[in-house]
Amino acid sequence: MSGLDVKPLGVRPHVLRAWQRSRSAGLDASLPRANTLTPAETHALLLQERRLVEVATPFLVALSRAAGIDRHAAMLSDGTGRLLKIVGDAETVEDENFPHPGALLSEAMAGANGIGTAIAEGHYTELIGPEHYIEGFHAFTCQGVPLTGDDGQCRGVLSVSVRKVAAASRVRDILFCASEAAECELLAAWLSRDLSQQQSLLPVVEALRQDMIQRLAVARLQLEFAARQIAAGADATTTIEAARALESKFQRQAMMWRDLVDPAPGEAQRLRLADVVQDFMDLVATEARIAGIQLAWGRVDEVQVLAERRALARELLAGFLDAVQRAVPGSQIAVDVGRERHSGVAKVCWRPLESTFASVMAAPA
Repeated sequence: MSGLDVKPLGVRPHVLRAWQRSRSAGLDASLPRANTLTPAETHALLLQERRLVEVATPFLVALSRAAGIDRHAAMLSDGTGRLLKIVGDAETVEDENFPHPGALLSEAMAGANGIGTAIAEGHYTELIGPEHYIEGFHAFTCQGVPLTGDDGQCRGVLSVSVRKVAAASRVRDILFCASEAAECELLAAWLSRDLSQQQSLLPVVEALRQDMIQRLAVARLQLEFAARQIAAGADATTTIEAARALESKFQRQAMMWRDLVDPAPGEAQRLRLADVVQDFMDLVATEARIAGIQLAWGRVDEVQVLAERRALARELLAGFLDAVQRAVPGSQIAVDVGRERHSGVAKVCWRPLESTFASVMAAPA
């Protein structure tokens, strides 16, 4: 791949960018394998990143299972491309020329590869055979997805390397699903740490967090089942879609949960009120069932408001708790979203039985 100032015919854009970065770093493409940290440095790295390894290990196992009997390696790196763990077939794991924990796989150290290029590009990346910069990687097809932490920064990369392109296609959906699930797990760990530092929170908030964690556990089980289906040659599309739907729901609920527990003031933003209320209703659905209450939509108008999400979430929680206290077990609480007829002010009402409680009012956006 010479003449990198001009795009060679047939070279994919992300590969060209990766080779340009690799050449700019002064790398030797004839290297047989990646450079590695010393044993002491690797030990210190694994101690530092043990929580990330713990979170990602079930997903590495699922990726390896989906790859089946083909030669493969499911890998985890930290946010700088230092390899933390590998799960694969015995021949690959025992190959001394294949990267092992401590290997330096950033593009600056290992050229274009499934981990370093995913970090550099900031999204899913695939490299097939000679698209890798280092010749020692040419036997593999590698795919990688960055893992985003609660602060929006790259915490690591989930990657899978296989010898057969067909195997790469087989595990791609599992890789996407596993990366999303791993990000949810990282967010769940952050939420748990945050809760432990805020002893004044209502018990119901801890119950809401536990409900979310249970849903995430179900998504993980579905992912493992999908991996077994793929390894057996079955179509796992439905199972994967169900797992990803749960993960998406968790992410929305986690945002609402963070709004409830974060005391820092935020900025007012334009919000579709019904969407915020729907996320909140999803979050408290289990607690409503425990109280013997059914939540249902009543009147729903198309209303946009200019509001601060955290204050809005806390007002919704106050309204929900008030409505549950008023309601009779076995009854229904209807939730209205609309505008006051004369003032035009946006309003959310919880209606247990014949009583009405306005939980939040905000000026239209």
